[in-house]
Amino acid sequence: MSAPRGNSRAVDYVEVLYGLLFPVGVYRPSEAATPIAARVAERLGVSRASAGEMLRRLDEQGLVERGPGRALALTPAGIALAESGVRATRVIETFLVDMLGYDPAEVHPMAVEMRDAFTPELVDRLHERLGSPGRCPHGWPVGAADERAEAGALRRLVELEAGTRCAVVGVVESDPELVRWLFGAGLVPGADLAVRDVQPAAGHVTVTLGRDELVVGDRAASHVFVTAG
Repeated sequence: MSAPRGNSRAVDYVEVLYGLLFPVGVYRPSEAATPIAARVAERLGVSRASAGEMLRRLDEQGLVERGPGRALALTPAGIALAESGVRATRVIETFLVDMLGYDPAEVHPMAVEMRDAFTPELVDRLHERLGSPGRCPHGWPVGAADERAEAGALRRLVELEAGTRCAVVGVVESDPELVRWLFGAGLVPGADLAVRDVQPAAGHVTVTLGRDELVVGDRAASHVFVTAG
């Protein structure tokens, strides 16, 4: 399904639900934390009443369905709409970084704001003009199928044990200041790391990056996804 122009709020809502239900692109509603209106409202910065009303409309449109209690899930149509929005965002992010020279830390909110002005055809043409890149500046696959294929092998840096070698695949893009710190520290897609020390009580891990040693707080380490080898 293409993300319709003029329906940006619907895309915003289903994308939030997608992020809650698809941990790193894997749809696991039975394992994911139950996304309720309060959590959606918090993510979007709106009131609970506004979120509840919009979720009711999405239910009527066949994009969202309600389970027992306050549980929410995306229908196949909702999943398709969310994935279309995610793809558009990642293509626009790549354009902003590669063609216009923006910092990767600042492009995610910009791309979300811009995507409602991009038709699906325009997104496809832009992607082609960029050379059909497979990943966005934060390391995530542009295509949902590619993301699902690799998601099962990904782990958060904060989850690894001392002695583990790993490679950074992607970083969570929603916090610009944190993305700026991660990129400035060299924790970028493709970076090879070795976990030297883990201190859960102190809330940090120590990694080696090239010849450098870096102490990474648990919050930052939880935003870095890697493949461990």
